[in-house]
Amino acid sequence: MPATGGRGAGGASGSGGGAAGSGATGGMPSSGICGGGTAQSSDITINEASLQQKITGFGVSSAWAGSYANASDPDYLWSTTTGAGLSLLRIRYGDGLAIAQAAVKAGVTVWMTPWGTGTNGATGGSDTTMQTNANGCKTSVPVLTNPQDLANTLASYVTKAMSQGVPLYAVSAENEPDSCGINSTTSYSATQLATWIGGYLGPAMAPLGVKVMGPETQNACGFTSYFSAIQSDAAAWSATSILASHEYGCGTLPSEPAIATANKEYWETEVDTGTASGDTPGDGIASALLTATTMHNDLTKANLNAWHYWWMYCSNNSGCLYDTGTKVWAKRLWAMGNFSRFVRPGWKRVATSGTAPSGVLVSAYINPANNALSIVAINSNTSSKDVSFYVSGNAPCSLTPYETSASKNLGQGSAVTVAQSRVTVTLSAQSVTTFVGTP
Repeated sequence: MPATGGRGAGGASGSGGGAAGSGATGGMPSSGICGGGTAQSSDITINEASLQQKITGFGVSSAWAGSYANASDPDYLWSTTTGAGLSLLRIRYGDGLAIAQAAVKAGVTVWMTPWGTGTNGATGGSDTTMQTNANGCKTSVPVLTNPQDLANTLASYVTKAMSQGVPLYAVSAENEPDSCGINSTTSYSATQLATWIGGYLGPAMAPLGVKVMGPETQNACGFTSYFSAIQSDAAAWSATSILASHEYGCGTLPSEPAIATANKEYWETEVDTGTASGDTPGDGIASALLTATTMHNDLTKANLNAWHYWWMYCSNNSGCLYDTGTKVWAKRLWAMGNFSRFVRPGWKRVATSGTAPSGVLVSAYINPANNALSIVAINSNTSSKDVSFYVSGNAPCSLTPYETSASKNLGQGSAVTVAQSRVTVTLSAQSVTTFVGTP
């Protein structure tokens, strides 16, 4: 069993996830007998009163994919009852809208990133000029030379998408502007990108009610200088609603309190967390734990509002959720679901304290509308681990576990009783388990 402590009266009745259709059941109405008590020295304390960042969602990129690989894919990706419940979709400028249209129908928020500015997002195009040794690049790269026309073109794309049932939430200034043209990307220096955002992209998106995102750099190392350039440019800073980066190398993204202070959001928008040793081709639980650990660190250390995986589809699982070669959904999809299905848009992370067992990570989230609680516990050990939680606040009377492990994909376990705000659970070896309940 993934959890110990016994079934409370009423078992798994009620809504543990707190969101309509979330599939998170297990909370019982509180009669006042489930709270109180005192935290023990071995407890992980969930401090519901200490609200942290708002969660906007979790998502994936469909770049270069024209349509779903299988008719059932929307359920696996977007469903909050049978799938992972992802709530964000990143599409590529120039791609078709079939995937996005189905995502919108499932309530998913869709946004767009340009790579190339040519026909259907190809390299170059009339708005760029190939330049040698530009922006520190050693090869010839496309550099934006007709910014107003590109702004007009992107605005037309947004309008067209809207007419086809895809209202875009945001448009990014560029995919990895610091990558020296990788995968058709247009090259920008930090100053050039800030000018592009403040002088052209921002004004083009404002009348359409579409948010602007930037800089979507390759990693934390590149993010700092581009973030500083945007922040230092008054027009760019005013126009940018979402600061974002990828995470290829250089570790966890830096904490940037100025983003939240300015009422802006901070997103991770692309990463491949790799293949664990002995897990070929990378669709097993060991590789999924790398994904879950990265998500935990980004949410608890960088205080990110949103998190995305790269890629929706690939062959031989080179960084994707579905392997088109083996036709298998990677375990990382379900590990993401331990967050995305039970931590819905608008929820907030709450602070935790105490020392977890070695190899165990714990984070917690609350729905401000009804105080529904989700606790995400990651056990990277090859043996099971016992963990005790103390809920400081409006404790639910029971918590229902949903486990992703070698043998389970968000498998629902028996509800455990919370008494005097405390409960002890057993985390299966190499697992991600979300405990959900509503007071």
